[in-house]
Amino acid sequence: MVGLGHLARNNNGGDSVRAIFTALLIGGTILATGAMAEDYMVVPKASQKLKAGPGNLYSQDRLLSHKNAQVNITIRDKSGQVEVHADWEDQMFILDGECTLMLGGTVENPKSTGPGETRGDSAKGAKSFSVHAGDYIYVPANTPHQMILAAGKFVKYAVVKNHP
Repeated sequence: MVGLGHLARNNNGGDSVRAIFTALLIGGTILATGAMAEDYMVVPKASQKLKAGPGNLYSQDRLLSHKNAQVNITIRDKSGQVEVHADWEDQMFILDGECTLMLGGTVENPKSTGPGETRGDSAKGAKSFSVHAGDYIYVPANTPHQMILAAGKFVKYAVVKNHP
């Protein structure tokens, strides 16, 4: 196989060509790493701190809050209200526990809780899904969804929210 290293060894002054080539590779890697430094993020489990949400319906840690995306780790031990997000899709990964997820339907007693956010008591005509650890759920924008928990049960999930 003929590569640049092979060509460098066969040229007069091959050691200097190899040194230049190596310097370019290392320098490029350093520059690329420096340019990417603000584009990635690692949040160790030990630094995740769950805080009680509104009405103590859940505990949550927001791992990322970006103009185009949010990432949360959430634990619920109580049923939530029906939620509808006009501008966000939800992608949920069930990490532990179980619940019944209600999807779709028409929100009953809808109340605006903020720009593009609606909550309600239930969703008439929603479909019911039993979800467990390892399951993935995609909820399109404007889709009513609600987690129902049986007494003594909990669900822990990661949710990635992004604009469609």
